[in-house]
Amino acid sequence: QATPVATVLLPLFPAHVLPPMEVIMISRIDALPRQNFSWVEPYLESPWVQVLGSIAPAFPPPGVDTMDSQEWRHFAATIVIGAAALAGIGLLAAIAVLVKSCCSCGRRPQARPSTKPLICTASLTMLLAILGMLFYLALGSKGASSASNEFASITKDVKSAQTQGLALGALGTTISATLNATIPKCPQAYQAELRKVQEPIESYRSTVSDFNHAMTKLPRQLQNVTDLFEVVSETGVFSLSFPLVLSAFCVLAIVFIVCATRGARGSGNCSNVCIRLMGPLLFAPAILVVTGFTAAEFGVGMATASFCKDVDVSALTYIKRYADNTTYEVSRYYINGTGLNPFLDDLQTAQAKLNEISALFDAFGPILGKECNSPAAVDTLEKSLNATNAPILTVDQLLDAKNIYPYYKTAVHDNACKTLISGVAWLVVFQLVVGLLCLPCLTTMADSFFARWTFWHSSPAARGLILQELSV
Repeated sequence: QATPVATVLLPLFPAHVLPPMEVIMISRIDALPRQNFSWVEPYLESPWVQVLGSIAPAFPPPGVDTMDSQEWRHFAATIVIGAAALAGIGLLAAIAVLVKSCCSCGRRPQARPSTKPLICTASLTMLLAILGMLFYLALGSKGASSASNEFASITKDVKSAQTQGLALGALGTTISATLNATIPKCPQAYQAELRKVQEPIESYRSTVSDFNHAMTKLPRQLQNVTDLFEVVSETGVFSLSFPLVLSAFCVLAIVFIVCATRGARGSGNCSNVCIRLMGPLLFAPAILVVTGFTAAEFGVGMATASFCKDVDVSALTYIKRYADNTTYEVSRYYINGTGLNPFLDDLQTAQAKLNEISALFDAFGPILGKECNSPAAVDTLEKSLNATNAPILTVDQLLDAKNIYPYYKTAVHDNACKTLISGVAWLVVFQLVVGLLCLPCLTTMADSFFARWTFWHSSPAARGLILQELSV
C-alpha cells in the first residue's frame, strides 16, 4: 500500500524510466503515544516537616536566581540564628559543668552516699543514646539509602536510554553512508532525485545528535545526586551518631569510676580528683562537641524541612539555579507535569523522520536494487530502518513519565522528605536530651557524689564512729 509520502515521490521520476515495483517490507511505528492525564500525585507533608517547617523560614521562591538576593540572605540568616541559639544553650551547659568541677559545694552527708541515683541516671542516659542511634538507623540512614537506590535506578534507565540513542545515531550513519555510496552507481536520470531523499535522513541524524548531546550531562547530574544520598547513608551512621557515642563513652567512664570506688571500698580521693579533672578535659568538651553537631543537624533539618514544605517547587528552584535550561525543562515536565520534554520531543521528531524515510524507501528501494544494481545496499537500508524500531520504543518506555515519576516520588516525597527528615529530627531530639540535659546532670551528680563520698569516708563523725566510742 502506497503511503502519502511515497505518492508524492513517484511523480519525481519520469514515467518511462520507472522500473516494476517490488514490495519492500519496512515496519513502521505510528506516532509515539503520549499520556493525556496527569501523573503527578499530591505531596503530603510529614509531621516532622510540619514542625520544623513552622520554625524555618520559607524557601526562596523560584524567581530568585541569585544566592546574593535578599530572600536567600534572609533564609540563610534565619537558619544560622536558630542553630546558634541551640549552640548557645550547649555552651551554657558546658560552662556549668566547668564551674561545678572547680567548686566543691553541697550538704555534708549524714549517711553513706548511695550510688543508686547516679546508676539510674546513667542507665537512662545510655538507654536514650542507644535509642537515638537505633531511630536514626531505622529512619534516617534507611531513608538516605532508599533514596540513593531510587536515583540509581533513574540513572540506570537514563544511561540505557543514552545507549539506545547512540544506537539510533549509528543506524542513521549507516543509512546515510549506504545511500551516499549507492547513488553514484545509479543512472544519471535517478541521481538528482535520489539525492533529495538525503534531506530527511540528515534531518533525522541531526535530531538524534541533538538528543544524544542533551543526554550527555543528565546521567552525570543524576549520579551526583545518587552519590550524595549514598554518602549520607554510609557516613551518616558514623558521623551523625558520633555525639551519642561520645556521650555514651562519658557515661561509661563515670559508671566505671563509681563502680571501681564502690567495689574497692576506697576513700574516693583519687576518684574525686579524676572526676574533677574529667570535667574540663572530657565532659565539657564532649558537651560542646554534642552541641556543635546538634546545632548543625538542627540547621540542616530546618533548611531541609523548608525545602520539603513544597518540595516540587523547591526542587525546581534548585534545578533552575544550578542546572542548564534543558535539565530544568525536563525536570519541570516530570515533576509538575507541565511544559515540554525536549528528549521526548526529539524522539517524536526522529520517529516522524524515520516514517518519512521508510515511506520514501518503499518508492526508491526497487530503483536502488535494479537500476542501480545494488541489492546489498537495499538489504542494508531495509535492515537498518527496521532496526530503529526497537531503540525508539525502548527509549520511549524508559523516558516515559509513568516510569520516571514513581522513582522521583519514592526518592524525594517518601524517603528524603519523610523518612530521612524524621530520622534526623529524632536524632536531634535524642542528642539534645542526652548531651545537653542528661550528661550535664550526670557529671554534676558524679561530682557531688564523690565530694560527699570522700567526706563521709574521711569523717568519723559522719560514719558514726564517735557516737560508738561515747556509748562505750
